[in-house]
Amino acid sequence: MTTTTTEQDLIPWRMGYVALNVPDLDQAVKAWTQLAMLEVSEQTEETVHLRGGTDHHWIVLHKSEGEPGLRRMAFEVQRREDLAAYRDRLKAEGIQVTDHDGEWTGDAIRFQDPNGYEVELFDAMGNVGIEPTKPWINPADLLHAVVAVADLDLSFDFYTRVLGLLESDRVLGKTVFLRTANQFHHALVLGFGRGEPPFLDHVAMHFNDIDDLMRVRQNFLAREIPLDRDLLRHPTSGSMGFYGKGLPGPSTVEFCIDHVKITDPEHRPRSMAPGRWTSNVWMPPVDLA
Repeated sequence: MTTTTTEQDLIPWRMGYVALNVPDLDQAVKAWTQLAMLEVSEQTEETVHLRGGTDHHWIVLHKSEGEPGLRRMAFEVQRREDLAAYRDRLKAEGIQVTDHDGEWTGDAIRFQDPNGYEVELFDAMGNVGIEPTKPWINPADLLHAVVAVADLDLSFDFYTRVLGLLESDRVLGKTVFLRTANQFHHALVLGFGRGEPPFLDHVAMHFNDIDDLMRVRQNFLAREIPLDRDLLRHPTSGSMGFYGKGLPGPSTVEFCIDHVKITDPEHRPRSMAPGRWTSNVWMPPVDLA
C-alpha cells in the first residue's frame, strides 16, 4: 500500500547538513576535526565532507576565494515522495526549484529562501555503517543552525507555511525557534538583529552526556582556544553547554547536552520576554555589585 503525502504532514525530518565556504581548506579541516571532533568521510582538493555518528556528513567544507560563511543549509525529508510535494508547493509560491542528484544522499531539490540563503531538501542521508574511528569525543547529533534574517515575519511564514517547520518558542521581536519532525526543540533559529543576511551565527552539536561535553570543553581550554560563552543553560530548549570559537565558516559552534524534545501535539509556543534570562537561566536576578 502506498502512502499519500498530504499538505498537513509535510515537515522535514531533521537538519541534515550545513555547507560552508572557507578560504583555507586544510586549516578548516584541522579545526573541525580537532575541536569539533568530526571525522573526514570524503576529501578532494576543493571539498571535504565531515561526519559525526554514522551519517556520511554533517558539515561540508568548500574551498572558496569568495566571502567565507554559509553556502547552503540542508534538511532531510521524511519520505522520498515528499520531494515532489515540496517541489509543487515551492513552484506554486513562485520559487525557482533546481533538481539535484544529491551528494552522498538520495535525490535533492535546491532553492533560495526570502533572505537569499540556499536551502536543500534531500532524501536519505548516506550511512557510513560504522561509528567514527576516533571515539574519544563523539557528538551525537547535528542539532541546529542559527541564521540572521532581514524580515522575521516573512522568514517565519516561509519556513512554517511553505516548508512545514513548527514553532517551538520565540523571543519577542528577535528570535523564532523552529523544530522538525525529530522533535528536538529547534533545528533552525531565525534571528533578527543578529547581523545582516547572509550570516550564520552558529551551528550546534548535541552530546549524549555531560562527560562528553566536558571533554570537548577541556579540549578547547587545553589548546587555549577562546570560548565565546562558557557554561550556561537556555530557558527555551533546556540545553546546557558552551560556545567555542575558532572553527572556520561560522567562527562559533555551540556544544550542548539535555536539549529537550517536544512530544506534546498540543504544545503552545511561548513568547519569551527579551532580557536578562533570555539566553541563560543561571544569571543572577539582580546586579549584586
